[in-house]
Amino acid sequence: MDKKLSKEELLDLIDSLNPKIKKSLKNTNYQDRNDLEQEIKLKIIESYEKIAAIEAPNFEEFLAEFLTKQKQ
Repeated sequence: MDKKLSKEELLDLIDSLNPKIKKSLKNTNYQDRNDLEQEIKLKIIESYEKIAAIEAPNFEEFLAEFLTKQKQ
């Protein structure tokens, strides 16, 4: 990933997912909804941070590594 999302962009992403989260929470007990909503949002943030930290090679790097392995 070339650019990490800013805090505002990440919050906008979570806000855009909020209707789906709320709809899914209707299947849970009323008492557990707030806690579960917070956990879901936390997992979204943790997952994004994990994905953003991955350093994937670009096509040229991948091709060079692949060709090097083929020669061995």
